[in-house]
Amino acid sequence: MGKTVFLTGGAGRIGIRVLKLLLKRGYTVKALVHRHEPEGISGVEIVRGDIQNQKQMKEAVKGSQIICHLAASFDMFPPRIFEKENNTQFDNIIRGTYNLLEAANGLQDLDIFLFTSTDAVYATGPKRWDSPITEDTELFPCPDRFYALAKGVGESLCINYGKTFGLPWIVIRINWALTSDELLKIFEYEFWEDDIEPEAKKLLGRKLANGKGVFAPLDKNGESVVDQIADPDDTAEGIALAIDKCRTAKNNIFNIAAPVPFRYLDVIDKVASGLGVPWESGKVSGFEPYEISNEKAKRMLGYTPRYTIEQMIDKALRKRASG
Repeated sequence: MGKTVFLTGGAGRIGIRVLKLLLKRGYTVKALVHRHEPEGISGVEIVRGDIQNQKQMKEAVKGSQIICHLAASFDMFPPRIFEKENNTQFDNIIRGTYNLLEAANGLQDLDIFLFTSTDAVYATGPKRWDSPITEDTELFPCPDRFYALAKGVGESLCINYGKTFGLPWIVIRINWALTSDELLKIFEYEFWEDDIEPEAKKLLGRKLANGKGVFAPLDKNGESVVDQIADPDDTAEGIALAIDKCRTAKNNIFNIAAPVPFRYLDVIDKVASGLGVPWESGKVSGFEPYEISNEKAKRMLGYTPRYTIEQMIDKALRKRASG
């Protein structure tokens, strides 16, 4: 294809997959490295710098036709550490995105500025949604998460740079994506411990803590908690498709999510059996059902996620068994 992509976050769990896909598709990739360098990758140009340094970014993006901005600081699992530092989030997400947009705005042949946002801008989990979430759904940043607020501001910056300066943009709202190692953690008692009703916590802790068993969360009505979790390979493919089709997809927002939501009670026996441990369920607070629609990404990008939660669990269990 002959296009050069300037990629931030290329050493991350999604970024490393995007990097591999772009190289396989024939793009030239310049990967920005601040602290961590992509491992085991050949054929990529490493550019050292910091998105908080606008002068560095203006120099770094030269010669690029596509900017793919994945870098962000956030906490994959509780407890929240990075996300408690609002000033850090502001500098990394809002100021960093602004600096890259300023750098991109100086390019003469920019095809697209792709910004990766998050389903946290819909408050998935804490907020109840009675219909599928589309790109037109009103934003409601996840409570007590400045990360979600900052991502919403980043989206607005991209959209308004387009209106003000004619800069072509795409926003990708990423569904929570977990690797095989990470996926099994969401069935651990410790992941849900802070949200379990106090009267049940002591008993469940004795039965399940420290890997003795796995846990299926229930909502306040005693129904299974509903979640939607993507495989990182699907997420990376969605981003690569948006880059491939950036000329027709420009100035659009896309959800890139798992195929469908799942109920923890429907899959907990598979997890427990695969690990050879018992399971228990219990009520947790603050989790409402939701469904993120991929219809627009399917229609405009050809995005069709491959991995169901059952397939992700099977993959995770195989990896755990192999050591």
